[in-house]
Amino acid sequence: MSIAVPQPRSLEGDGPEKLPPLPPNVRILRGEASLYHAIARRLVSQSNPDIDDAAHRLVDSAPAHNIDLTNTFATIDSDGPNSTQRVRQACLTVFGAGRTAMMFVSEPLRSGDWGGSDLAFAERVYTVNACCEMLSRERTPHVILAQALPDPDERYATRVFEAAGFRSVGTLKYMRRLPKPHDRKLSLGPDLSQYDKFPQGCRVLSLAQIPQADRDDHCIRAMDASYEATMDCPELCGLRETRDILASHKSTGTHDPNLWWIIYYNNEPLGCAFFSPCPEQRTCELVYLGLGSPLRGKGLARMLLSHGIAESAARNSVWSMSCAVDERNEPALRLYEAMQFRAFARRRALVRPLQVKPVDQV
Repeated sequence: MSIAVPQPRSLEGDGPEKLPPLPPNVRILRGEASLYHAIARRLVSQSNPDIDDAAHRLVDSAPAHNIDLTNTFATIDSDGPNSTQRVRQACLTVFGAGRTAMMFVSEPLRSGDWGGSDLAFAERVYTVNACCEMLSRERTPHVILAQALPDPDERYATRVFEAAGFRSVGTLKYMRRLPKPHDRKLSLGPDLSQYDKFPQGCRVLSLAQIPQADRDDHCIRAMDASYEATMDCPELCGLRETRDILASHKSTGTHDPNLWWIIYYNNEPLGCAFFSPCPEQRTCELVYLGLGSPLRGKGLARMLLSHGIAESAARNSVWSMSCAVDERNEPALRLYEAMQFRAFARRRALVRPLQVKPVDQV
């Protein structure tokens, strides 16, 4: 399937002033079986010592990781109808929970991109735009937000997504805490509802202790309260319904209601701490920790983080604890560093809201 090339648009930053048009022999095509391997070659890391092998593994493992290579767009060149088609640049879309889609673009070739860096930049922007247009055309309202998480050092990728209409919502710091021999001692006890050292008026229940019909409602109310004056990617507020964000949280690792806690203040859910085991990574992820303004500054975050570490250690004593936090969220960073979390990666968080079509048009 060939698509029309979008009109060039002005850029900000250090890219070319306008996107150059594609040469006559370069087209934008949607992924199809005959192109899967060639597209995969451009999507895997170009520093891989065996790119062909890495591409085969990507194609073979794609179904198990919810990757559909028909949701790719690539620029293709050829000198005639019978010549071999070469994939120049590509963008992959992977659907996620909570009505989101994650996007990945091809890296620069080690030998230099065909046609030079300005043309390669434009080709990447065109493929990202094509993926977003596909989502708006085929997937809304089931997908309403496109996302990208490039490494901040991958300046080419950040520029591409910004030129394609994505905006930054922060830089995430990924942190990990290695297991300690004393971790189990951090537990607050088997039933937090009976713990008597929480501030007056506070009570904590695990989701397992809440009637199933009420769980989502209590999570949403607690999350909404915690978003007030949040320092964790505040630009995201309002882009999705809280119910969608909750669905994304539940999709992380293995959802265990015994490791998700709701904090009540005067019987109102005003905070939460969600932990999820991730067996493939041998870690337990702190998916979300947030407190409404009446609960802040009382030491609750440290108590709940300590308890989550202890309960994770009781299940898997050699697993790490991991989390991601906005680099601007200094109170959270101070807490994690005090609890011996150490940074191991950074990602720039970029989003593009999609044009949502009414259900009867989908």
